[in-house]
Amino acid sequence: MNVKCTAGALLLLASSICAFGQDDGLTNAQIVGIILVANQAEIAAGQIALRRTRLRGVQSFASRMVDEHGQVIQETAELLQRLGATPQRSKISDALTRQSYDDLARLNEVGIYDFDQTYLDREVIVLHQLVKTVDTFIRTTTSMELKTLLVQSRPSFIFHLDQAQRLQLTLERPGFRR
Repeated sequence: MNVKCTAGALLLLASSICAFGQDDGLTNAQIVGIILVANQAEIAAGQIALRRTRLRGVQSFASRMVDEHGQVIQETAELLQRLGATPQRSKISDALTRQSYDDLARLNEVGIYDFDQTYLDREVIVLHQLVKTVDTFIRTTTSMELKTLLVQSRPSFIFHLDQAQRLQLTLERPGFRR
C-alpha cells in the first residue's frame, strides 16, 4: 500500500469537489446527497478500522466516527422527511462514491502493521476536505434547515479532524511500537 498514492488520489478528489461545488451551482437536494455519501463513507471506513486496528486509541476514534456520522445521517433523514424531499446524485456524490469504494478496498488490503497509519492518513485528508466542503455548502445552500444542520455538524467534523491528527502524531512518536 502506497500511502502517498492514496493521499494523491484523495487530494485530486478534494480539488475536484471544490471545483464542482463552486462551478455547478448544486441544488439543496444534491448537497444532501453529497453529505449522505460522505458520512456513509466515514462510517464504512470506521467499521473497517474497528475490525482491523490493534490500538485502543484508534478503536475509540473509529467507534466515535461510526456513531457520530451515523447521527448526522439520521438527522439528515429526519430533515428530508420533514421537507418531503429526496437526496439527488451529482457528479460530486458519484465521485465520492467511487473514491469511497477505492479507499475501502485499500484499507482492507493494507497490512496489519500499516493499517493504523493508513487509516489515520485517510481520515485527516477526508475530514479536512469535509470541513471545507461543509463551509462551502453553508454559504451556498438556500435552505435554512439544511444550513442549520450543516452548522451544527461542523464542530464535530473539526473535532474528528483534530483527533485524527493527534492520533497520527502518537503513531509517529519515536519508540512507539505498532
